[in-house]
Amino acid sequence: MYRRSVRSYRFVFTPKWLGFHALTWLVLIPAFIGLGQWQRDLWKERDRSQGVVLSALAAKPVPLDSVAPDGQVVTQAQQWKTVEASGRYDTAHQFMVRNRSQNSQPGWYVVTPLVLSDGTAVLVDQGWVAESNTGGAGTLPAFPPVPSGTVAVSGSLQPDETTANTRIRDDTAKLPANEIALITRGDLTSRVPYQLRDGSIRLTSSVPANTGQSAAAPIPNPTYDNSMYIAYMIQWWVFALVMPVTWFLLIRREAGDLRAAREEAAAAAAGGPPPGSADSGADREHDDDHEADRDPASEPVPVSASASVPGPEPVE
Repeated sequence: MYRRSVRSYRFVFTPKWLGFHALTWLVLIPAFIGLGQWQRDLWKERDRSQGVVLSALAAKPVPLDSVAPDGQVVTQAQQWKTVEASGRYDTAHQFMVRNRSQNSQPGWYVVTPLVLSDGTAVLVDQGWVAESNTGGAGTLPAFPPVPSGTVAVSGSLQPDETTANTRIRDDTAKLPANEIALITRGDLTSRVPYQLRDGSIRLTSSVPANTGQSAAAPIPNPTYDNSMYIAYMIQWWVFALVMPVTWFLLIRREAGDLRAAREEAAAAAAGGPPPGSADSGADREHDDDHEADRDPASEPVPVSASASVPGPEPVE
């Protein structure tokens, strides 16, 4: 019995099945495990970087000069640091940043220079204005009001925008004087009468607050959802677990098919119908029906039986 069972699985050593074993155990399963690990690494890396952003946004504001003093370039590593500064808004040199959407609605960002006590200025992104408030697509909206006098602002520090980090073409030079494509000092230096600091502040709050009904809407801070990476990680690892089960079931099915083929071949060689075939059952049913229809009177009487049958009585 044991030898017969082992013989049933000899096919697993054929070239075709050896290739299947190699594909399963050396290619697919390691690949699925690796892909799951890759998604896990992406999740962890993004979770780490997102944690840095969220921590920076939740931190207490620090003076702008302590993070980005005049003459220093704001780097990507400094993005989202919460800073504060005081000065007065220069409403004579405001700018509208085109092609900025919020909640899938087209609109504009409003940028106003904040002139500091040392005579330099930093660009402050006031917020967003919907395109529906401008009178039509491409129509420059009216600038919303901002607080007058000395204003203390706080918000997240942003490096100068570039085409590389925004995927927006910088064609500010072709636009009207108060319209820009990117928030960057290089494009605006020639448009203001004072020295601009690098980067900008995305406004979170100000004192006094801008409470006007037509004030620009605040730009929401970034939020994150890493569920996609977690779902992909689980998916690939489930595939890695399912592959050995699939491999085993395919071998079992092949062994069963080969065993059934051998039994049919043996039955054919013996001259009878294959075991369990429909033909053998039908023949038996036909024989039973023929036996039932047979007339007992037409059966020949055995010789021994006819000798014992008494003849007619003699007449006296």
